[in-house]
Amino acid sequence: MLKKILFLIIAFYILTLFQTSFMPFFDIKGLTINLVLVLVIFINLFEIPEKKIGLWSAFIAGFFLDVWSSGLFGIEILAFVLAAVFIKFIVKKYVQVPSFERVQK
Repeated sequence: MLKKILFLIIAFYILTLFQTSFMPFFDIKGLTINLVLVLVIFINLFEIPEKKIGLWSAFIAGFFLDVWSSGLFGIEILAFVLAAVFIKFIVKKYVQVPSFERVQK
């Protein structure tokens, strides 16, 4: 798990640098895509709901966005972690993953 968290730290660091320094030049009517949020949503959607990597990814992504933002520190962390918890709740409660167990007759 430590290797996954270290990979997430490096990946979100690079993605946050890309988003904050390069993406503002490619806006459409003043709006840019939040690539970090998209990655956090994908990680939480495609992860097993009982795993905690999605929550760690939300915390790490929020931390890096808070470091490079001019707002209050902790707002992005709170928003990303709450989004991850909400996604995990919805996936756990309403999405049924098919099992591929052999049915015996």
